[in-house]
Amino acid sequence: MMNKPERIIAALTGRIPDKVPYMYNTMMTGIQERIVGHEIATPTVNGMNINGWICAPAEEGRVVPAISAVPEVAEMLGMDAIQIQILPPIYAGMKVGGGCAYVTDGLIDCAETLAAIRMPDPDDEQMLRSVENMIKECKGEFAMGARIRLGASPSLLSMGMENLAVFYFEEDDTLIRTVEMFTDWSRRLNKNLSEMDFDFFWAFDDIAYISNMLISPAMFREVFKENMRKAASTIARPWIYHSDGNYRAVLDDIIDIGASGIHPIESASMDTAWLKENYGDKLCLVGNIDINYTLSEGTEQEVFDEVRERIGLLGPGGRYIISDSNSIPDDCSAENIIAMARAVEKYGGIY
Repeated sequence: MMNKPERIIAALTGRIPDKVPYMYNTMMTGIQERIVGHEIATPTVNGMNINGWICAPAEEGRVVPAISAVPEVAEMLGMDAIQIQILPPIYAGMKVGGGCAYVTDGLIDCAETLAAIRMPDPDDEQMLRSVENMIKECKGEFAMGARIRLGASPSLLSMGMENLAVFYFEEDDTLIRTVEMFTDWSRRLNKNLSEMDFDFFWAFDDIAYISNMLISPAMFREVFKENMRKAASTIARPWIYHSDGNYRAVLDDIIDIGASGIHPIESASMDTAWLKENYGDKLCLVGNIDINYTLSEGTEQEVFDEVRERIGLLGPGGRYIISDSNSIPDDCSAENIIAMARAVEKYGGIY
């Protein structure tokens, strides 16, 4: 029987695990507290910090590590992995509502603004020591993931789509220098994290929405791809690429950069059966249990049915980790999350 890190790594590297691995992108603090029935004091990923530190270019950007799910919750649910989030700051406007911080307009609008930014030090000993301490406190029997960015998402959010379009049209090198700022920072951080007791990395860099990409495939290849490759070059573990939406047009590029798996495989954006048929031997498929209905409003039977169907479709061959279709917000049903755990235990032993 495999231990939990072995199970996750087997799925990510194309080997057959002893059963389908099970983990989440992240779970908001509120739903974790409803699952365990008490308040959680450990710094966790929540609606206020899920995008990282949001600030103005003249302000001090920070890196604040947080855990994706506390060990007590992961143990209750039978999960195989948890993560520590270590994200760069985002230089953008922000609005707060319903306990969540939302990025508004990107604030990097010219070369002078970019020049004013002083990114936090990715070699900062105090920050790295806090990550190491969190690993020691939380890892236990679980596979431990580093929840990071390669640099695409903070670049897009910090510029905003309008500024990005202007920079690209006018051939203003503020675009490429912004991307390089974030990807070089990630390259240096990933080297430091790879020296710690992490088993895998999970890179969160949204480049798409429901029906299509936020940027053209040509722009992705021209501006982002090689810089993201550099950021990934210092990751010494298997890693998962996350983007919402439909990014089928650049899946081969994501593989070329070095990804071992992709998440979350939103059913409204990319056809799950097509992905299994065309990429099931190249990528570990991670996710696909719907948070918008099944885990929020569905019946227990609907949860069981979806888990069984996904494992039946995506599990053969071993390259599947069952997970969420994005992340678990506070308005999901704690009862349905518990039902999903029971369904994974019932149907996960398919190998």
